Amino acid sequence: MLHVKDVTIYAGTFAVNSATFRINKGEYYFLLGESGSGKSLLLEAISGTRDIQKGSIMVAGEDITHQPLNKRNVGIVFQNLALFPHKKVFKNISFSLNCRKISKKEIDFEVHQMAEKLGISKLLQRYPETLSGGEHQRVALARTLIMKPAVLLLDEPLSSLDILLKEEMVTLLKDIHQQGQTILHVTHDYHEVAQLADRISIIENGQILQTGTRLEISKAPCNRLANRISNPFL
Repeated sequence: MLHVKDVTIYAGTFAVNSATFRINKGEYYFLLGESGSGKSLLLEAISGTRDIQKGSIMVAGEDITHQPLNKRNVGIVFQNLALFPHKKVFKNISFSLNCRKISKKEIDFEVHQMAEKLGISKLLQRYPETLSGGEHQRVALARTLIMKPAVLLLDEPLSSLDILLKEEMVTLLKDIHQQGQTILHVTHDYHEVAQLADRISIIENGQILQTGTRLEISKAPCNRLANRISNPFL
């Protein structure tokens, strides 16, 4: 579904070097690394918000390496969520649909269906500033998922939430995954990996060090974060 091959990215004096990994259709995949490891650079490159200097990115067999971000069949939820503060929730969710030749009736149907799916139907006429952290997350997810992306990209989606909201979001992400959504989730938190991951790539200093299931990595961990995967709650 998503194939990142030999991707190199320069960002000042830092570089991601020849990163390669493949995500299967319907898989919940993690890039796990400390802050500054290069994981968010890779996510930006896949989404189309950052250029790469070498390599290729394929989605569903299509080369998207040099496609503009609005032509890529991927959807990203940024860490800061980036909701439009001057637009109500309905307009935030429907934003991408308004850029297409879709009738108002169809847009209304799609938005209400997605809002019901994510449990935010009662929020549609509210502004982002009135929402809780968990509600912000759900609206941001709805705005991205309504585009029906082949791959959902998540940049540290749980980092700003308290423990109870994290539990709610983990349950929601599990539901989204079980409905067949392919997901690439970037994080430094091995607890999230333990709860959600099908497979994982460990990244450090711009290098993919290890890829495998949680069990495979725990048998021969390559660094401290990898070692914690096997015993995340100790």
